[in-house]
Amino acid sequence: MGGAASGVRHSDGMSERREVDPARLALDSYPFVHDIVARFSDMDVQRHLNNSAIVTFYEDARVNLNQQMFGDELMSGEAGFRLLVLETTVRYMSEAPYPGAYRIGAGIIRFGGSSYEYGLGLFHGDTCVGLSQTVMVHATATGPTPIPPARRARMDKFAFPAATA
Repeated sequence: MGGAASGVRHSDGMSERREVDPARLALDSYPFVHDIVARFSDMDVQRHLNNSAIVTFYEDARVNLNQQMFGDELMSGEAGFRLLVLETTVRYMSEAPYPGAYRIGAGIIRFGGSSYEYGLGLFHGDTCVGLSQTVMVHATATGPTPIPPARRARMDKFAFPAATA
């Protein structure tokens, strides 16, 4: 059994190419930008950035954006809530050369009741070399909780795409 008649789809192991929102490929679409200079230890034997190093670049941008929205209280545990990573995906668009200065654009691409999703883009000059998405969960000591309106208002300032003046 199985096959198309049963509703099961078989794959050749390759993921389908998903369309990318063109705004995600432009740094000026992001409401927050974080600069990173690649370190020698970020390079692999092909003289480009190692995939695992790139993941840490996205993490650094996310943490800095969280601090921008919620202040140092979040990192110290004094804020009364936590932000938990539920899922992170990374899409490598092209090689990222070493040495190099990089910019990561970040913004909130989706809001839920107790969660939200970051969209991030890694840029080398004007070229987007990668994209990442991270689902975050707003939680207290008792578990996931709805994002309060005042906190959500602070987050709205970082909604993607960036508001144009």
